[in-house]
Amino acid sequence: MKNPKGIMRTILVLFVVLIGYTLYNQEVMINKIERNIATQQIELENVMKENEKLSNLVDSMNSEDYTIRSARSRLGLLRPGEIPVIDSSNHEEP
Repeated sequence: MKNPKGIMRTILVLFVVLIGYTLYNQEVMINKIERNIATQQIELENVMKENEKLSNLVDSMNSEDYTIRSARSRLGLLRPGEIPVIDSSNHEEP
């Protein structure tokens, strides 16, 4: 039978190795989580910028000025008293 000091020393070494292994794994996991947080933060900032752009677009589309410009350009509507002008310089001649 081994002496009690040898057994205690072996248990202590195994315990220290186990603690070291656990700390290393936790450090690796923390680094992975921090990288993931940084990636998600960048994605969040990009989504917030896109959201701001879309919000501004919606606000501008709800304005009366946009409605008038859209109706004039898409539907060819005129204000009372306006005379339509047709630009024929863009047409190819035979």
